[in-house]
Amino acid sequence: MSFHDQQYNEKRDFIRMKVEARAILVLHDSGDRIEADCQDLSSQGVQLVMDQPLAEQSHLSVSIPSPTPGLLGLEAEGQVMRCQAIDNDQFIVGVHFNALK
Repeated sequence: MSFHDQQYNEKRDFIRMKVEARAILVLHDSGDRIEADCQDLSSQGVQLVMDQPLAEQSHLSVSIPSPTPGLLGLEAEGQVMRCQAIDNDQFIVGVHFNALK
């Protein structure tokens, strides 16, 4: 589907790619290390599924290791833009990248 064929509410400035990968998050304020599943990824951010909520505006580091030996994974600094409960023990978290390392 081309960009112009998408419904208006789905048009974005950056294309999102579906990704099935494990991400490692480190919260800047506490140093807590949390694992999450990537749902999709763009050049501006990532959407994660995780088993605990994160406070909006929290700053964190995101690491998505590469499954390919010799190929670097993604390392970024970001900020939680939204956190929405899916059910009692799963949350969708949207992170905006502030900087790629």
